[in-house]
Amino acid sequence: MSGRPRLALLLPAALLPLALAAALASPEPSRGGPRLRIVSPAAGQTVFGEIEVEIAVDPPGAPLERIELYVDGRKAGTVQAPPWRIPVDVGQANAEHHFEVVAYDARGAKASAGVRTAHLQTDEEIRVNLRQVFATVEHDGQPVLDLGRNDFTVVDRGTHEKLITFERGDVPFTAVLLLDASTSMRGRELDTALDGARNFVVGMQRLDEAKLLLFSDRFLVETPFTSLPAVLTLSLSGVQAGGGTALNDGLYLAMKRLGTRSGRRVAVVLSDGIDVESVLDMEQVRNVARRETTAVYWMRIGSNGVAPQVEGVSSAWRNTKGHRREQELLAQTVEESGGRIQNLESVSQVKGALEGLIKELRGQYVLGYYPTQTKGSGTWHEIHVQVRRDGAKVRTYHGYREP
Repeated sequence: MSGRPRLALLLPAALLPLALAAALASPEPSRGGPRLRIVSPAAGQTVFGEIEVEIAVDPPGAPLERIELYVDGRKAGTVQAPPWRIPVDVGQANAEHHFEVVAYDARGAKASAGVRTAHLQTDEEIRVNLRQVFATVEHDGQPVLDLGRNDFTVVDRGTHEKLITFERGDVPFTAVLLLDASTSMRGRELDTALDGARNFVVGMQRLDEAKLLLFSDRFLVETPFTSLPAVLTLSLSGVQAGGGTALNDGLYLAMKRLGTRSGRRVAVVLSDGIDVESVLDMEQVRNVARRETTAVYWMRIGSNGVAPQVEGVSSAWRNTKGHRREQELLAQTVEESGGRIQNLESVSQVKGALEGLIKELRGQYVLGYYPTQTKGSGTWHEIHVQVRRDGAKVRTYHGYREP
């Protein structure tokens, strides 16, 4: 066969819709053929969700087989007879869209038209989520209670923030008292710890609330959130300590219960901290604590100032090394949350420790600001709080994730 060689152009299948749209973007209408116009949406209009694309054909009675609609280069619908209207869902994103319509008759493409809609223009971003930071300030182990708004500096993701609200201690809190009721707490030990928990509730103010969670290798008792000491004792008759310790699982549940509450959230752990039963690991609990910005206080019972010894401790889930790592992560979670570890030689010290915690919460500073930088869901914000007082130390949570 003679003549010029012929060239074949092969396109990947995935590119065909975009290639077709590009090829039809500005077709040359046949002489004397119909003309198309997109009546709706109009050029520059902002569109969301389900809309109807309306097409005008001139002359109105032109013999067309069909009109195809392309949105952002992809085929979105076809209509084969008047009225020339095609429904389409463009989604909820605030974005520009390109609409292209192509008319066909028996001989092929006759005409096309297109419009480009706009995204919604905003001159000002409105932020409605006030970020609250709860700060404990101490000097030589004693609370510092005489600071004012101008004594504090809050830095969020490297930006110095303007304080919108400033209070101290009067902001209500919600607490979960997570009490270890494993074998090591049998007899008077459990009763003494419960007396301390009731005393904690007595020291709360009218708008404060607390919940009691008793756990061992399972959950034994969970009271509702309340400010009434009597409610904490309604379900405690006949409860006996026993079984292993599932601290991680208990603390995780406490975090999830607190996650539904607004304002200042506190989780108080009353345990020696040796977890041998939990299915969850402390890293999972730590992630929840970071997201919920819950202050964790660990009243470490039976401690002489050092972490409980885990040498030789093993379980179905972890060996000795794993248990040591869990202890380290628990201590790290407490420190990152703005809480603290308090070592108690015996259960008899629980009452005084909880009374001291109530005083600490009453002396906290509450700093409110609107974050300058908002990057979207899941973004981590590292924060730093500084005070104008030589030798003073600030304890607060280290950061938070955007919802």
